[in-house]
Amino acid sequence: MELLYNFKDYLYDNEKSEKTVSSYISDIKQFFKFYSGKVSDIDKKVIRQYTAYLQSNFAIKTANRKLVSLHQFIEYLNEEEEMNISVKIKQLKVSNQNFIDVMIENSDVRRMVKAAEEKNDIRAVAIMYTLFYTGARVSELLQIKVDDVDRNSVYILGKGNKYRELLIPKKLKDVLNEYKTERNKGIHKCPNLFVGQRGPINRQTVHNMLKYYAGQAHFIDKTLVHAHSFRHLYAQNLAKLHVPPVVISQLLGHSLNVTGLYMQNSKKDLLKIINKMDMKDNF
Repeated sequence: MELLYNFKDYLYDNEKSEKTVSSYISDIKQFFKFYSGKVSDIDKKVIRQYTAYLQSNFAIKTANRKLVSLHQFIEYLNEEEEMNISVKIKQLKVSNQNFIDVMIENSDVRRMVKAAEEKNDIRAVAIMYTLFYTGARVSELLQIKVDDVDRNSVYILGKGNKYRELLIPKKLKDVLNEYKTERNKGIHKCPNLFVGQRGPINRQTVHNMLKYYAGQAHFIDKTLVHAHSFRHLYAQNLAKLHVPPVVISQLLGHSLNVTGLYMQNSKKDLLKIINKMDMKDNF
């Protein structure tokens, strides 16, 4: 369908990422499996029927993403193809209920670490410890350098192209130093801490490793295991230790309209608190 090729070019021209473009195109192809009429005949009734179809067959978040894709497509049709399709696409409302998504638990991480230890995979152990004790994003974890291991904190480039401070408690240092000793037995001139045979590892390596050890640990829902689930667990563990929400947000690298790093807590105090965290559910 020529319109889809042109729509793809339009998205690239508007500096959409490869992943976003792929998602939009997939969503629009799905729309045309639902709707077989003329593009120019898309009206309120079609949108209403399609919205009802999405609501019945998909989770709210997925349905809303597909509606966003359709909105972008119609915007393209009106701007570039001059079709003048007059419809308003409304996203589905999500009820504001205080439910917490199912997530991994400390005991899950402990079992994954044990599985990695049994295979003598010290790099995997070090990565899981880093995610557990810092709440770092994968992109941030991959920036840690060999020389950072003995520091109490490091500055890394976080979300929004802004630098933030990552605290490194003693429990994490001990594991990182153990990994560093093994790592340095190889010929690695690369400054990055986490490396493979060909140099620095990438996010896919981390993703595959987490899924693999979730499988090795058994009885863990692998769909719940990803680097971001460690961030949720980190925040939950800090809350258990009575760290104020605003400080937790800062430790996670969220942009806040507050002044004063870590507010009332000194870095030294926070390192002590984080070091109290344990891979047991009731630490």
